[in-house]
Amino acid sequence: MKCKKCSGLMVLQSFFDHFLNFDGWKCLNCGKVIPKKEKTLEFDAFGIFYQQQKCKNKK
Repeated sequence: MKCKKCSGLMVLQSFFDHFLNFDGWKCLNCGKVIPKKEKTLEFDAFGIFYQQQKCKNKK
């Protein structure tokens, strides 16, 4: 896959933080990160917890 910003090579990589983890494409030239479409941040555990809390607060 080619980067839309610089036309460099994009590689699949897993990204981890204290609260978030996701798979995405990272450009080897410029470092641009694009999340994968089938597993985005909304589907990880923190995202689900956040959505549940937002729904509870609306009631």
